[in-house]
Amino acid sequence: MSSSFHDDDDIDNNPFAEPAESGPAETSKVADEPIGEIVGNGEVKKPTEETDKAAEAPKKNVLPERSSNQKFNITVKVTGLERAGSTNNKKENPTIVLDLNTNLPTFRKQTHKKVKKTMEEFQQLFKYLNGAIQESFIPALPIPFTNYGINNREDLDKTVHNFQLWFDRILSDPLILRNEELAFFIESDHNTYSPINKSTLPATGLKRKTLKQLSPPFDETLELAEFRPLVKSIHWTAKDLQLKLLRVSKAKKIVAENENAMGKGFISLSDYYKKFNDETVSSKQITLYKHFGKIITTVGDFDSIIATVDIATFYDGLEWIINDTYVVKEALTNRHLIMRELIQAQQNTKSKQDNARRLRAKRDINPIKVDEAIRQLKEATRYEQQLTLKLERVTTNMLLERKEWLNWYEEHLKSIIKEYTLKRIEYERKKLSILEKVRSDVRNADVEGGLSRLGRSHIKNKPSLNSQTINGDDWTGDVRSRDENEINQMSHTEFDESIKADEHEQEHGSDAGNNSITTESSTSSSTPPSASILDAKNAASMLGKCTF
Repeated sequence: MSSSFHDDDDIDNNPFAEPAESGPAETSKVADEPIGEIVGNGEVKKPTEETDKAAEAPKKNVLPERSSNQKFNITVKVTGLERAGSTNNKKENPTIVLDLNTNLPTFRKQTHKKVKKTMEEFQQLFKYLNGAIQESFIPALPIPFTNYGINNREDLDKTVHNFQLWFDRILSDPLILRNEELAFFIESDHNTYSPINKSTLPATGLKRKTLKQLSPPFDETLELAEFRPLVKSIHWTAKDLQLKLLRVSKAKKIVAENENAMGKGFISLSDYYKKFNDETVSSKQITLYKHFGKIITTVGDFDSIIATVDIATFYDGLEWIINDTYVVKEALTNRHLIMRELIQAQQNTKSKQDNARRLRAKRDINPIKVDEAIRQLKEATRYEQQLTLKLERVTTNMLLERKEWLNWYEEHLKSIIKEYTLKRIEYERKKLSILEKVRSDVRNADVEGGLSRLGRSHIKNKPSLNSQTINGDDWTGDVRSRDENEINQMSHTEFDESIKADEHEQEHGSDAGNNSITTESSTSSSTPPSASILDAKNAASMLGKCTF
């Protein structure tokens, strides 16, 4: 009885008192309710329709930079490239010259002429943008030099073109345009820029490496969840292609060295016959050996050039893809870190809310502890809302950036394949035009003109014909109109000067032989000019019509 009496006294009969939390079932039910606001007496105020609308307002305008009605534009034209200082500085730290025109309010004036920025300043700008604008995939900087060599015209044109493409990419992002650091970069003096503002990544150093080893958190956005493995696969595939292309290029250079040695061997053979006056070998054969040796040496030089061009076109193009995929992969990693941080903030908010409920359930409420619990809950809730909004903003913008990056990757890969193919065709045709120059020497070495003159003594011999004509390529049968400048570019090479001397010697030394061979052609002087032309395309058909 006494125990029940004391239990009855403990019951609070105040009709205005709040109902106490008696069971664990009610506690779990309250924990599932939306996070509310703490009022002065410790009550949790449930969210109303007004608070719901206020919470939905930021979602509709997550990216105000992209939905703004104000149209800002900026035009940058890269006009030149300067290399000064030591050899290493010329290679690694060139100076980019550019002109700019804009209506952005962050700039002090609309037009800037001959702005000079070093590669180190570009790297500092990129480092800041990559940390400050985590919503975007900041384009990786192009390499400051190419494998053409820093003293070549091709290197200048290619580097200027790459920086122009980089500016076109970053200036198409409205988030970068509205960042004031871009104005600070352009308007600072030459070689004096350093970021004014500070940028921080979610995690750096050893902490970042440790977190990257963990499995990524669950991602509701399927496109971005599948995008990171795709980018990582492209990154490692491009690196593997670079390694194989480097091996192929080294093998080609070894072949070129052996071809040069082979050509020098034929030149030595002709000098040997000249020195000992061997009567069994005619002067035309000596000329053939010497001329053929120089042409083989030139072919070796062309193969060495082709190996360099392969690296300068394909290898350098893949290098930009590798750098860009790494930046995209790290940006997606930053999003995973934000998601992980948001999960921790949600857990922290839940624990603070449970602590506030426990204080409310007590009979003797300490005002100091209540105020402290309310303050901590408000801070945790505010931090969680910031991370939630930041994650929504990053996800929304990355979905847009994903499409743009895939388009850039496809176009860039097509461009480097096209450049590689056209350069390869150009130098292969130049090599073919060099090899065609030995055809006349082979024919003149035979007193009777060789098989090419069999049954066609009445046809005038034209040893200087070129398979690359205005009407097309005789070897492939490709019939299309070409410009004379294009034909001259393919038929005239950088090594023509070294071969011209031998051609002049051959022409002067073979005048008598040509006259004895073509005596019968004087009787057919009435033959029209079109009938006296022999090209590679019709050689087989003309041989078939001969009578023995």
